[in-house]
Amino acid sequence: MKTLLLFIVAATVAWAQGDPVFRSGVSLVRVDAQAVDAAGHLISGLTKADFRVLDEGHDQQLVNFSFEEEPLDLILMFDLAGSMRGKVLTVVRAAELGFNELRKGDRVDVMVFNTRAQEVLPFSPDLQAVNNAIVLRVITLRPSGGSQLEAPADDAALRFRREPRSQRKRGILVVTDKTSSGTPTNTIRDLWQSDAVLSELVLGGSTPNSNPIVDQTGGATIVAGVPGEAFQQSVHYLRSGYAMYYASPDAPAGTQRKLQVSLTPEAASRFPNVKIRARSAYIVNP
Repeated sequence: MKTLLLFIVAATVAWAQGDPVFRSGVSLVRVDAQAVDAAGHLISGLTKADFRVLDEGHDQQLVNFSFEEEPLDLILMFDLAGSMRGKVLTVVRAAELGFNELRKGDRVDVMVFNTRAQEVLPFSPDLQAVNNAIVLRVITLRPSGGSQLEAPADDAALRFRREPRSQRKRGILVVTDKTSSGTPTNTIRDLWQSDAVLSELVLGGSTPNSNPIVDQTGGATIVAGVPGEAFQQSVHYLRSGYAMYYASPDAPAGTQRKLQVSLTPEAASRFPNVKIRARSAYIVNP
């Protein structure tokens, strides 16, 4: 599942065996987006001509386009509020059953949170160590108090700032029993600046409230019907989707620029039940 991930690269596009090769010269903006049906399932098979990208309201000509599944730098964040008491075993079981969605080349950081985030395991490519951190350590921690997602999500965004840039996509998966309905502007901006997409895996059968952090970073909220499948679906969403590139507008580093990604009117008429998920802004990198 690949949601909108944007970053600036110094590049001109050439091709070798069908893959893009970037050489110095022209700055490009990368836009990641997902197309989903009414049930939230990813839709592949769309073409460059099916998408419209607006940067500050201006149409952008896409110079490269693909549908990809990419390695992840993933922060797994487990809610340890008091309301999670009795549910932690379900969380651990979900992670175990869905763990095969994590692959060689991924790196995972394990965190827990209530009002702030606490790191249990720093980024590691050792997936067995990640599994052990969840099964042997997270399960032993005692849920307590209340939780708010805004500050822990900001902690996760800032954690990414300490990591060098790489070709891996950056995702945060929050495992919780509720959603946040506030509009945490600073947290969302920090996630944009860290090129991180935040998704939620919500325990329980009811439809959760809309979460602006998820919506504005291009993530997804997935309700855990069958826990293992929901975990697998959540990770797949973060790694998969459409990657689009266009020439970077002339703007100073640190500038926040509004983005809109949609189907063209012609494509929308052919695919009336398809929705595009993408982040709503990006920060120009130095």
